[in-house]
Amino acid sequence: MSMLVNLPTGWHVDAAILSENDRVVIIRFAKNGLSRETLSIDRILEKAAPLVAGFAAIYLCDTSTVPDFDEMYALNEGGAPFNVMFFWRNKHVMVDFGTGENNKMDFLINNVQELIDIIECVYRGAIQGKGLVVAPRDYSYMNKGGRRVRE
Repeated sequence: MSMLVNLPTGWHVDAAILSENDRVVIIRFAKNGLSRETLSIDRILEKAAPLVAGFAAIYLCDTSTVPDFDEMYALNEGGAPFNVMFFWRNKHVMVDFGTGENNKMDFLINNVQELIDIIECVYRGAIQGKGLVVAPRDYSYMNKGGRRVRE
């Protein structure tokens, strides 16, 4: 069971995004606990949360009970088991991971420090007013679920 806050309704998702003025809001959208990849990213998010609390707030949203954002954010496209999205002052921050998908992170990363590096990059770009941030490394070799497709 994760120690991260689960947002139980669309209203709670909106409230979380609207409530932060000085921190990046990160929301992991997925059908909770239905895949090994989702459980893995949840563990990494949970470990990172206290380390980035000064500049980021991390939440979970179960899309099986809160389908409100499936269509708006194209959460079901591509078949990824989860989607991690970033928001700054009520605006969606896109991230260029090199995967062709700039709206969300839909692949599994390897460790907590890697996630922290991404969050720091998003935060620095957001405070500079950038709507599109380039990730600190290229993830074009990843497919959905974080399996390497080439080296």
